[in-house]
Amino acid sequence: MFYRIQQFIRTIMPRIKPSDIEWATNHLSLAASELFLRQSKAEQRHAIDVAKSIFKAGYPLSYLDYQNLISAALLHDCGKSVVSIRLWQRVYIVLMHKAPKPLWSILEKGPSFFSFPLKIYTRHSLWSEYLARKSGMNSIVCHLIREHHSPNTDLGRILQQADNSH
Repeated sequence: MFYRIQQFIRTIMPRIKPSDIEWATNHLSLAASELFLRQSKAEQRHAIDVAKSIFKAGYPLSYLDYQNLISAALLHDCGKSVVSIRLWQRVYIVLMHKAPKPLWSILEKGPSFFSFPLKIYTRHSLWSEYLARKSGMNSIVCHLIREHHSPNTDLGRILQQADNSH
């Protein structure tokens, strides 16, 4: 519960130091950095937290795997930048994660008031992958972004675990 309160506060009042932005953009190409910077401040903070937790975890990975994971972490939610997500919609999505899957499916097909936030959540990984590919990210990074909620690779599971912890 305390974690969710902290998450809520970080969402409404994200604090990002210039050194955090510099760290993130140093791990991305110019086009990918521009994509990262188009995200909301809350998404940037989240992405930096996810990337830094992977960086600090000390997984026994190759340099290339780390680079791909960090890039994917920094861009995994960039697809949310194509729509405006209100605070109540973010809260609604978090609450709906506790609901049974059939209820999610029913609501996602229902009136737009209830379905729109769920559709954003369901589809943002595809939008993120598209934007990352368009910005020149390699196929591994794009795959990690696409699968960050339902991973089928070890790297994808690392990204999902880091994402879920922030």
